[in-house]
Amino acid sequence: MKFGKNLREKTLKEWRFYAVDYKALKKTIKKDDSEQFFRLLHESEVKLSRFYHDRESWAFDYMQTLLERVQALREAMDSQQDAPTESESSSSESSVASSEEDNASVASSVEMDRGFTKLCVKAQSFGTKQAWLKEEYRRMGSSKQFKSFIYAKKSLATFDRELGLLIEFLELNKTAFSKILKKFDKCTGSAMREEKMKGILEANAFLSGKTLSELKDRVGLLIDEVNSLKPQLPEGWENRKVYTIGCFDLFHRGHENVLLSLREFGYYVVAGIHDDDSYFKLKNKDAIEDLETRINNVKPFVDQIFVIPSTDPLIYIKAMVSEQDIATGSCCYARGDDMLDFPGREWVETVMPVHFVPRTEACSSTLIRTIYHAGDEELRKKAAFAKTRYDGKPIDEDGNVLNLKVAA
Repeated sequence: MKFGKNLREKTLKEWRFYAVDYKALKKTIKKDDSEQFFRLLHESEVKLSRFYHDRESWAFDYMQTLLERVQALREAMDSQQDAPTESESSSSESSVASSEEDNASVASSVEMDRGFTKLCVKAQSFGTKQAWLKEEYRRMGSSKQFKSFIYAKKSLATFDRELGLLIEFLELNKTAFSKILKKFDKCTGSAMREEKMKGILEANAFLSGKTLSELKDRVGLLIDEVNSLKPQLPEGWENRKVYTIGCFDLFHRGHENVLLSLREFGYYVVAGIHDDDSYFKLKNKDAIEDLETRINNVKPFVDQIFVIPSTDPLIYIKAMVSEQDIATGSCCYARGDDMLDFPGREWVETVMPVHFVPRTEACSSTLIRTIYHAGDEELRKKAAFAKTRYDGKPIDEDGNVLNLKVAA
């Protein structure tokens, strides 16, 4: 495979704008236009450097957020361990009674036995084991300990992947500089590759990926710690069905990260996808990718897909969820936390637990759509280098969302 094609295929579509313009550089060599070649080479350096330093700044800022989430998990675990259990409380009360009078201790013991018998009767009257587990699933899902664990683990896992992608991206571009300079030497008969490459690496030391690799190692240690703090989940938790709904246009790593996260809540993932017509009504714009493409993009990450031909998904998710799964508690709903009040939540919460996972920061379909599909080139550049907020929307220096409308 030719390197130019390899560079494009291995580079995330979200980042292609910032990569070495290998194709354009090759064209200048064929045209024997050295002046244009070095101009484009310099532009590639500047564009890549600007992208990298923006990502590096974001990475170190976001690392503080991750440390706070890990600390929140530690505190939640400590709080759970420090809280006295019912048996410890009963034992403490019994000891006090014993110090006062032995007969009171015997009476307390008898009373505890009676209490245990009552609990057994109550458990039997409550119903089957599945009914009890159903309540346990809800309790665990809403607990501070579990929420802290999910946010720490999934944020770290996503960040670790992001750092890996950035390191790979730098290596690809480092190779691109080397290969295009080699091609220039071969076609022009010059011998400037070694000296020019040395200058590029000195001016852009970040291409070594050292800083990001060190940060990635640190994240790896935090992931190990978080995994060791995983709460004990109720029996059967991993056997549940997990439902989610989305549009999934311009499928990107943010979609992938959320879908991968859903396996934390069960073994069988079911995704609903809005069709092209309902997408237009919801977004007031056409999807860039048609329904068939969006289905094919999502399918590798889920076990089952259903199509939603309406702006209101409620009747369709009701049709997908079986009464048996609701009765036994063997289902749940999970999605990214970018839309807490998702359509149908009021009904969904009455029949199954709802879980949220952290979305991938600085990543959104809106941004990608503007960079690669806006008709105005200046608008595309503005979007590409705009700062982004948590949901990936581009913002100005004051934090206001930029008006980056794409012509229909």
